Amino acid sequence: MKNLLCAFFIVGMVSSCGLGNSSVGSSAGSASSASSSGSGSSAGSFGRRNRANKKAIASTTIEGRSLVAVIEGARFERTRDGGVIRARALMPRQGYYDAKLISLNKFVPDEKGVLTLEFRAKEPQFNTNTSTNRSREIDVGVFLSHQKLAVIRSIRVVGSQNQVTLRK
Repeated sequence: MKNLLCAFFIVGMVSSCGLGNSSVGSSAGSASSASSSGSGSSAGSFGRRNRANKKAIASTTIEGRSLVAVIEGARFERTRDGGVIRARALMPRQGYYDAKLISLNKFVPDEKGVLTLEFRAKEPQFNTNTSTNRSREIDVGVFLSHQKLAVIRSIRVVGSQNQVTLRK
């Protein structure tokens, strides 16, 4: 009887994790963190958003992370010591993890005052389900101090298929 109950328990755990029904033919990854409600409204001084499609962005890996597919939204939230840039991406399938907003210029804006952040995540090394859009979303954020924000005029969050720009 104990063996039968253990078998049912194990089968139940495996099937609820989605390991028993992986999609073999799916491409590129999924979200590791479930998303919270609400997406793109901005607070603070970086209020205006501009979405642009850009297919010609290189998709090389940095620290084992590749650019996310689609940026769904970005926003800026003021804090006492500076601000937090938050972004949400939609991945092609579930299982992406260790996502970050990476600045190639060490968070120093270019000559026009534009800070470019690449939204990158590690791809799962196994086949995963596609499932719903919500289950494939990843949220990530990065803190910037008042000193860094003082010289920034706009923030651009880049993915492989599009980008979102927050302006003062």
